Amino acid sequence: MRLQMYKIFYEQRALIFPNIEEKNLVLDATSPQLESYEVEKIHNFLRQWLVVNLTEDVTIDGISPKVLSAALLRTFRMAPAAGGVVVNDGQFAAIERHGIPDLPKGHIEEGEDAAAAALREVEEETGLTGLSIVRQLPSSWHCYLYEDEWRLKQTSWFLMTTADPSKTTPQTDEDITQVTFLSEYDVEWFLENTYRSIAETLGEELKTFNS
Repeated sequence: MRLQMYKIFYEQRALIFPNIEEKNLVLDATSPQLESYEVEKIHNFLRQWLVVNLTEDVTIDGISPKVLSAALLRTFRMAPAAGGVVVNDGQFAAIERHGIPDLPKGHIEEGEDAAAAALREVEEETGLTGLSIVRQLPSSWHCYLYEDEWRLKQTSWFLMTTADPSKTTPQTDEDITQVTFLSEYDVEWFLENTYRSIAETLGEELKTFNS
């Protein structure tokens, strides 16, 4: 099986860990914190990477998932989210937020699992009803600064279907202005204009849905 390498996106650049898979990370903030020179070194690097003005990707090799997990927990507050790719008749539902094509998603509430959050958020942001999950898709990871705190968002994505694709209502109080089903002719446009984290994580999946 092909290795699904772990990537963290920040704006238009990425931090790439070619020998680490997401499933091997343990990002439970309640677990005992690992203290070591390696953890401190990666933590310091992460803090520097976040503030320097780089335009190129950076690849880090030769560290263990255990060390990376501890360094991530020391650097970021986890902000789990979930969203969906709703498909119907060879098309998928996209939203427009702040003028950028995107996929519906949102934060996972306390006590909520990722699948339930994805269904709730997709319905809230698009107005689509009768949603059903087909399967889970790869997760995307991106970080951002919020109220002087660095946060790392893992978005758990799910492939979905809808019982009624004709009724859509954009959630305007979340700055969503459009909900549109895109055809195979729109996929490349979407991937070129959406966030890089989505394009690289779900690009091949989106092309498959429309083939």
